[in-house]
Amino acid sequence: MNHVFGIDGCRYGWIVAEEKPTGELNLKLIESLNYLERIISKKAIAGIDIPLAIHEKGFRMADAEARTLLKSRASTIFSAPALETLHSDNYTAACEINESICGKKISKQSWFLFPKIKEARKIFCKPNKKIKLYEVHPELSFMAMNGMRVIELGKKTDEGFKVRYKLVKKLFPKFDFEKSRASFKRCDVA
Repeated sequence: MNHVFGIDGCRYGWIVAEEKPTGELNLKLIESLNYLERIISKKAIAGIDIPLAIHEKGFRMADAEARTLLKSRASTIFSAPALETLHSDNYTAACEINESICGKKISKQSWFLFPKIKEARKIFCKPNKKIKLYEVHPELSFMAMNGMRVIELGKKTDEGFKVRYKLVKKLFPKFDFEKSRASFKRCDVA
């Protein structure tokens, strides 16, 4: 049986969630995905919230389908850049390259994710790897956990947080958000 992890980017680098045999979630901060092989003892799979399969033309059917599924929450899916755009040295060049390929510039949010996209793709594209990465999207995951119903409330609202936390607690009854939150500095993990 493979170990299963969830990974998301944060200011520190990456936060990694692992379900322990006891049913508890173990959260770790790592500076780089290069440390993944150090924290896993056997073959593993991980869901990661970062674009992995980048298309030469920029358009990805997965993004279009995700937006359709999320309806009013479609804006939580940002457009991945065209593959060539990832090689840009600065934001202006990235916008120009992406616009010439896709017909639209990239957002600043997308530009700031370039280092994390590149880092994740190194592992994703590596042959014979110990850990296999799968691109996931939190809002789609919560939708699946919610009986395939979109959660209309934003994650940063009190009610939106409560709905999502309740869904997590169904799967991981031992998870204590406050205890986990207190384990990390806000300057490292928002």
